[in-house]
Amino acid sequence: MKWREVLIYLLFVVLATVIWYGRSLRAEHDTTVPVRVQYAGVPGQIVTAEPLPETIQVTLRDAGMRLRTYHREPLAITIDLTGRFSGLSGEIRISSDLLRTTIARQLQGTTALQAVHPEQIHTTYYTQQQKRLPVHLRHQISCAPGFQLSREPAMQVTTVVAYGTKQALDTLTQVSSQMLRLSGVADSAVYTVGLIKPRGVRLSQSTIGVKVPVERFTERLMELTIRAENVPPGRTIHLFPQTVRATMHVGVSHWDQVSESDIEAVCHYTDSLEQLPVELRTENPYVNSLRATPRAVEFILEGVKE
Repeated sequence: MKWREVLIYLLFVVLATVIWYGRSLRAEHDTTVPVRVQYAGVPGQIVTAEPLPETIQVTLRDAGMRLRTYHREPLAITIDLTGRFSGLSGEIRISSDLLRTTIARQLQGTTALQAVHPEQIHTTYYTQQQKRLPVHLRHQISCAPGFQLSREPAMQVTTVVAYGTKQALDTLTQVSSQMLRLSGVADSAVYTVGLIKPRGVRLSQSTIGVKVPVERFTERLMELTIRAENVPPGRTIHLFPQTVRATMHVGVSHWDQVSESDIEAVCHYTDSLEQLPVELRTENPYVNSLRATPRAVEFILEGVKE
């Protein structure tokens, strides 16, 4: 019997709560919500004495059900400051009327705007100097097995504008990126990389896009004749063996753009060595992971020293 009484009591509590909540949603009351503020028309070289507020608080009156919408989907406004900047310095003043009018356009027809805080926005500004600087890309990229970079990563933007005092800008020659670290890359893609902002300087953008081109590679073998360097005058050197096998990775799209004439096998004679290391040289950008077999060769030096 007691359980039935408890169950009936709980049922009435839930029913009362539902009724109260329903009335609360229909009744009008006030609530305070944040409004995100964006500013358009501000030239890059303009700096404000105090940061323009990115959020302001507004008090709204409406039925509870409608007010919940403003909490789920925060309001956002854009204030156009085009034409507000003349001369090297001045004031920025955004009136209460402009704020209220701009916010009211975002409200539902039944919602009343009760208050805005701050009521107006006011600060001073001054104009900085500017300097266009090259961007230095820093990266550590490794590809998945069977893949390689088909060429160097390419920045979509190679220069940025820096704003600051003459003293700060005179010390800058470039802007460096954050380290782009990638591993196991198997597809070409564009990545967003942050820029390192120098102290006391503002940049025209905080990130850049970097295209990382990746393709499959194939292993290629070549038999090359070794050329000796630094042989003393009047002496003749004989290498054993006289040829070396060069192993390399070549992207499948550049197979026909690599030939034996692109690669050189060289031994640099040094009288303190019993074997001469083989060095493979190339300026062909499509050749990667060059390896020589054997890595060193024996030699006989003939003739009389001068």
